[in-house]
Amino acid sequence: MASKFRIRIIFRPLVNLIAKGLIRIRISPNYATTFMLCFSFLSFISLAVFQNLLCFSIFVFITGIMDGCDGAIARLTSKSTKFGGFFDSFMDRFSEFFIFLGLLIYNENQFLWNCINMNIIIFISFLASIMISYSRARAEVFFKGDFDIGLMARSERLFYIVIISIIGFFGNLVNILLFIFMLLVLGTFLFRIIRIYSIVKITDNQN
Repeated sequence: MASKFRIRIIFRPLVNLIAKGLIRIRISPNYATTFMLCFSFLSFISLAVFQNLLCFSIFVFITGIMDGCDGAIARLTSKSTKFGGFFDSFMDRFSEFFIFLGLLIYNENQFLWNCINMNIIIFISFLASIMISYSRARAEVFFKGDFDIGLMARSERLFYIVIISIIGFFGNLVNILLFIFMLLVLGTFLFRIIRIYSIVKITDNQN
């Protein structure tokens, strides 16, 4: 059973409002997905080149909003397609790559508590984030249902990164907050795998 508590519920009115505006200027769902990827690349540039956490947070936030707009446009215009779903999922992974690559470059050669390399923390976070999405996608290939299970789904991950960046811009807590982020995404991945295993086992026994 999919998790009921999602940050996207809070931003749904904003996403729908923007989606309706994009529909008026004839923006298709796939174009909205492409715009989402462009904003994620801008977030990478703002951090990797300009070292600006505030701009980074703004572009990551827009990335998250645009990530919801493509689906909203597809629903409102009844233009949902299998390729659109594939394209959206494919571009989501690229957008996360740009965001985490920016964080990796920004935190290059930094250490948490003078002993843990931040590159390792960010790499583990990226890998766990990808596996959270991959585990859901693979489960839904073989079994009916929504396997959006656990705390740190894509929307929550992006929102947490936005909060981290804003706090980091005004203070010096980025490293510890990224460490907590790593623990949360790892915990979500493990929880999702365990829950999917339990659901699949119950389904197999019923059959």
